Amino acid sequence: MKARDILTANVITVGVDAPLAEIADLLVRNRIGSLPVLDAHDRVAGVVSEDDFLRRIETGTERRRSRLAEFFTSDAVLQQDYVRSRGLRAGDIMRTDQPRIGPDAELAEIADVLERHNIHSVLVVEGDKLVGIVSRSDLVRAYASVADTRAQPTEGDRAIREALLLELASQPWGRRLENTIVVTDGIVHLWGQAVSPTERAALRVAAERIPGVRTVQDHTTLTGPASFVE
Repeated sequence: MKARDILTANVITVGVDAPLAEIADLLVRNRIGSLPVLDAHDRVAGVVSEDDFLRRIETGTERRRSRLAEFFTSDAVLQQDYVRSRGLRAGDIMRTDQPRIGPDAELAEIADVLERHNIHSVLVVEGDKLVGIVSRSDLVRAYASVADTRAQPTEGDRAIREALLLELASQPWGRRLENTIVVTDGIVHLWGQAVSPTERAALRVAAERIPGVRTVQDHTTLTGPASFVE
């Protein structure tokens, strides 16, 4: 199984000039921990996460050093801290050294990256173009989907998944960011959240209509009315 088999493709992104207030609102409303930052050519420039809001002058949490510590700290580091605690745009605080993987990365490689860098999710890119994101939750869902059968996705399974993703992307209710789709041996596994039995039924019907689908296993949890608008 590879990154392309479990990644989340409908990713919220921001531009390098996006205001931090807008980014903070997106993180809170969509209940996500990070956002990819794209440049003017839609290339991945970096990532802004919740961690980047920890040291802010507005909340009184900016990094403070003693006079002695400042003396032994380079100007470059002090300047960087100043920008990160006072900057107002994504480009001021984003991390540019976050790891990235390709769509054909094996799950073992993804697990190594997440563990080694102690991160919750990793960007999937082709060249400099964003393809999607794989999170720790996606790996757990992948395991649960294949634990009993040991089946691995075939090209037919991947075609089913792509067709279903396209169908859901065309529906205003079908772009829930925290949901995951895993397809093995013609079986569609639906993971994530649904706000109503009606949404669950719509997800099931969308999957059942894709040619090649043998059956649909619904692992979604009901969460009640959505608390945000995408």
